[in-house]
Amino acid sequence: MSCVRYLLVLLFVITLALACSRNAVGIPASSFTQENGDWYDNWGIDRNDPGYGGALPGYLPNLAIETLGANKELAYSIGQQLQDEYPNKINCAVAILKYVQTWTYYGYDSDNFFRNGVAQDEWAQNADDFAHAFNQNTGVKAVGDCEDMAFLCGTIYVGAGFDAAVIDAPYHCALLIWLPDFSNANDYWDINDGRGPGWIWVEATGNTNPLGWTPPDFEDGSWTAYPINSLQFVGHSPAPLNSGSGICSGAILMLVGPMVGLVGYRSYLDRKTNSREK
Repeated sequence: MSCVRYLLVLLFVITLALACSRNAVGIPASSFTQENGDWYDNWGIDRNDPGYGGALPGYLPNLAIETLGANKELAYSIGQQLQDEYPNKINCAVAILKYVQTWTYYGYDSDNFFRNGVAQDEWAQNADDFAHAFNQNTGVKAVGDCEDMAFLCGTIYVGAGFDAAVIDAPYHCALLIWLPDFSNANDYWDINDGRGPGWIWVEATGNTNPLGWTPPDFEDGSWTAYPINSLQFVGHSPAPLNSGSGICSGAILMLVGPMVGLVGYRSYLDRKTNSREK
């Protein structure tokens, strides 16, 4: 009888191990290797360098691979939960941004991320790294900067059924979502993907920034958007904004919504400019 019990326990342990190995692909990066001064995760992505033109091993926009598709895990499931909680798409979109603003806060990489005791001037977290760092039950919030918030928002929005695109802007990273029915954006972007205007900006770096607010620094369209749902990462340059692309309610939003967030945004941008100059 004891032999049978032993075999049953062994079978259970093996089954559990196999299940964990199948699910392990979506967990936060488990190891890092240093090469030529930069740190590469176990997917081979450089966490110190955004890269240029979407090329690997730069993290921008390639870090989305680690938390979408076959690798989806905690951040994606948060999107699914919020979609269930807010069946109205516009309400859900607003709730997702507020969720990220509630459970994360902006901090500089060099103050918060260290490898072998050395501060990292640039360090990108994937969405699950970031999502596992906050805890709603204990009230613990997680620290990150612009790319961390963009990838977290992006994965959550995709999990909730939205089309999302990571923005590679000068010294900044943010997110667009496709939501042409949203009435309170100051700008509705056409990224030349054949859909026309209807992409709206998601700026999570300030905790009062409203959904749909494009910061003034980026209204010139000098940035590239990478849709992430298909994981193909084709870059799109936006069409110039038409005068009056924002509607009246959007103009009101610009006046009263993001004033506190704008102060934090400018503070972060000044330092981010220095940290990302090569």
